[in-house]
Amino acid sequence: MAFLFSPRARAFIDESLESYLLRIVSENFFDSYQQLSLAIREELHELDFEAHGSFPIELKRLNIYHAKHNSHFRMRALSLLESLLGLPPHELQKLALFRSNRSFVGTGVAVHRNGIDIPLSFIRYANEDDTESVPICPGCLKDEPYIRQVWHLKPYTACAKHECALIHHCPKCHAPINYIENESISYCSCGFELSKAAVISAKQSDLILARSLINGDVTSTNPLLNETSATHRLAALLWYQKRYGGSNDNSFSDAIEYFDNWPDNFYQELDKVTQGAELRLIELFNRTAFRFIFGELILHSRCLYPEDKEPHFIYSASMGYLQRLVVLHPKSKKPNVADMLVSVAETAVLLSTTQEQVYRLHQDGILTSAFRQKMKQRIDPHAAVFYLRQVIEYKSSFGSDRQGMYLSAW
Repeated sequence: MAFLFSPRARAFIDESLESYLLRIVSENFFDSYQQLSLAIREELHELDFEAHGSFPIELKRLNIYHAKHNSHFRMRALSLLESLLGLPPHELQKLALFRSNRSFVGTGVAVHRNGIDIPLSFIRYANEDDTESVPICPGCLKDEPYIRQVWHLKPYTACAKHECALIHHCPKCHAPINYIENESISYCSCGFELSKAAVISAKQSDLILARSLINGDVTSTNPLLNETSATHRLAALLWYQKRYGGSNDNSFSDAIEYFDNWPDNFYQELDKVTQGAELRLIELFNRTAFRFIFGELILHSRCLYPEDKEPHFIYSASMGYLQRLVVLHPKSKKPNVADMLVSVAETAVLLSTTQEQVYRLHQDGILTSAFRQKMKQRIDPHAAVFYLRQVIEYKSSFGSDRQGMYLSAW
């Protein structure tokens, strides 16, 4: 039997978990989320003693990815809450953000929802100590008063439906809009009704990104927009932000223009680096780390790990350039740009395999180190030791098969 009243309007497929819980607070006439959470904890104490303590008292800690150690008990608590509300199984879990086992652009942590992996750095208000705003669209709140999950995504800065910019600050008191802090969906803490805020027309580039971010645009020739996977689009935006934009949110709309000319502009940029490489040398090319000349080009080209069956378009372009680099600079008496040194970590990315496989390739003599290694001492994964030419030629010998397994695991 239901212990609480569930909202008359069922959870919307694009609603955030925190938004739905606030609607439960309103439906059950609680003054705050804390009162609701304490009542739920008390009931859960009788039903499942282990799980009741995992139900957070603060709204900003509610989502599953905020669990400090193990989200198992948080999941159980949400399942019990579904039974208290009389909801179908997994109704709340569909709204939650889970921690993902994938990493973005090297080491970026990710969260997961509805089949999409999202870089954690793209989630607004991901840090519990943050005072960041969670912007809103007045038109959407007027249509249906609930918070859309996409409003939590930093690249999403405009409403595709109403073609207006999302509002970050209250028009009356100018405080950052944050429904989690205010515990109110439709009102600012000053009492202003957010659905009555004046709307501002969005920039065209922001609108294009908002329309294509989740569902894509199959008619576009821009690889950022026509990628079939939203995860791939988000990975491309993170790669662009790391390479060109820093932490500036405006860089997301600039990415559309950048990828319109892909990969020609990328190759032109790398060609300039290649042409000026010799001027930057301190030692010969065959004693110089690839990273010293090209930075994090290789490590950041692995936009997603574990990878999908189809490679990311940025990875394919990067590998294509490096293969062409080796072909255009054949081995000669004098070391050239194709003889630079890559690390174990970079080699693993180049070969689409694990670092453990790279160590085994070295032990079996397939990959030779540029320096003599100490006995029984493992190579530092970030030390530049293998020749770029040798790694690329070895990769090319396997053709276009991206299985990433070069030696048996036993």
